[in-house]
Amino acid sequence: MIERLLTAFVKVSSGLIIAISVCALHTVAAPAIIQNLKISGNQAFTSRQLTEELSSRPSLVYSSTVLQNDLRTIAERYRRSGYLDVNVSIAAAEYSTDSAFVDVAIAVQEGRQAVVGEIVLTGQHQFTAEDVLSRFDTKSGEPLDEAELEQDLDGLLIRYERSGFPLAQCQIASVERRLGTETDSLILTIAIDEGQRVTIDEVQVQGNKETEATVVVRETRLKVGETFNPAKVDAIRQRLQRLNIFSDVSEPELYMRNNRGGLLITVREGNTNTFDGVIGYIPSTSSGESGYVTGMVSISMRNLFGTGRKLSFNWQREDRNSQELGVRYVEPWIFSLPVNLGGGFFQVQQDTSYVRRVVDLKSELMFSEEFSASLLFGSESVIPSADSAASRVFRSVTTSFGAELLYDTRDDIYSPTGGARYRTDYSLGNKRISNVPVALSSRVPRRVTVQRFTLDLDFYLTTFVRQVLALGFHGRELQSGQVEEGEMFRLGGTRTLRGYRENQFIGSRIAWSNLEYRFLLARRSFIYGFADGGYYFRPADDVRAIPKSDAFKYGYGMGVQLETGLGNLGVSFALGQGDSFGQGKIHFGLINEF
Repeated sequence: MIERLLTAFVKVSSGLIIAISVCALHTVAAPAIIQNLKISGNQAFTSRQLTEELSSRPSLVYSSTVLQNDLRTIAERYRRSGYLDVNVSIAAAEYSTDSAFVDVAIAVQEGRQAVVGEIVLTGQHQFTAEDVLSRFDTKSGEPLDEAELEQDLDGLLIRYERSGFPLAQCQIASVERRLGTETDSLILTIAIDEGQRVTIDEVQVQGNKETEATVVVRETRLKVGETFNPAKVDAIRQRLQRLNIFSDVSEPELYMRNNRGGLLITVREGNTNTFDGVIGYIPSTSSGESGYVTGMVSISMRNLFGTGRKLSFNWQREDRNSQELGVRYVEPWIFSLPVNLGGGFFQVQQDTSYVRRVVDLKSELMFSEEFSASLLFGSESVIPSADSAASRVFRSVTTSFGAELLYDTRDDIYSPTGGARYRTDYSLGNKRISNVPVALSSRVPRRVTVQRFTLDLDFYLTTFVRQVLALGFHGRELQSGQVEEGEMFRLGGTRTLRGYRENQFIGSRIAWSNLEYRFLLARRSFIYGFADGGYYFRPADDVRAIPKSDAFKYGYGMGVQLETGLGNLGVSFALGQGDSFGQGKIHFGLINEF
């Protein structure tokens, strides 16, 4: 009998425990819904004005954590209006019988409103009190907004910093409250410690191994004893990165030593010397000919002897009768002024038709790290292989002068994620033609005016994390009374119109655009898809019975750019207009800015 009673008791107890557990789970799974929310004690604001900012509202789920945040929101609104003693609390939270609904009551004790009566400044000497207070948004007679006052103080410190007082400090020393009939007034005392005026008396450089410290110091464009200027200091890092000789540059650090100010600049040198070369030998195919060397060699030194000087050499030979040779040198900061002087020599032998030689000089004045202007001088000679009516060009010498403008806001030269680059130049020259066959003397002028115009415009925009959209527009135009093949522009290949052979098209007017979407793998490494479009126009040559021609071409594909020990290596696969996959072109080479 006892065993039966125990068994029955256990079964009943188990049922009760299960029932209680189910009820508990039901309670956890179904939180209470706010049925009513009331605010009392408020006079400065209506209940509707206060509830507009709350996350707790009727028909929404009740949360004590969310409600506490709402109380702080109400209190902050009152404080911004000068009710500094406001107190906001939960007056009641009454649940329904089944705990499915809850009525919430919020009690507000506003206290007395206080407004700014007077602002007293102490310790200021650089600026007058009237000047400082005129720039404050915090005004006498208005409620005290603590966040607004903090912004006023931050603005004052920025103003001191721009005036050469980067060590200035200011803080609220005291707040005195005076009772009034309806509102109280606050007497704010702000203590200012201006510190000393800081001058840049020295610049220390660390991390440089090959680069001379004087190269870094001159690029800061600071003079010894110059007053600290935050705008000029902030521009130093970007200016040094544009030299393309450092892989990383830290933000300059201000320090004080024996009451003398200085800047510490930490740099990390990158690979400034790059070499790219492919050499081959083509053996003789007949007994009367000898073999020849073919290939491409590119050498670039952007920090010669650690002085910031630049030297480059390029050689390319495609076949037995065609080759290119180029040398360029840049001497920076002539006479310690922000002026760069550069010159170059370029020669191209175009099969057996002619040789073109160009000598140019460029004087660049750097107004800022973003904007520069240059004067240009050039001398170009075209020498035909045979002075005859059948020659593709006449012998000529062109002397020209011009100007160039450059505006560059890119955040990185090799892999920009933002900014733009605008470059344009114009040159005017005099072309002298000689050795014209007698039969053509009446049809070919001996002197003509030559005008050249170039335009380059590139944009870079970060679309998503580690994704960049790059868009470029480029144009070239030549105007002359006698336009010949040797002076025209070339279109096609890696740097202009991908999907076509290098310099495949020729014209007196060319234009092309490049659209790339890049996925960054590292700081200067990325994969990308691209679409290029190009146009060329070649005028008619009545002397040689060559009709005018023009065409629009496009190419598309994908590629990769990788930062290597030799430089930034770019490889792309492109298809031209109407090409099948087997006719695709592979473009590759080192990408260097000189």
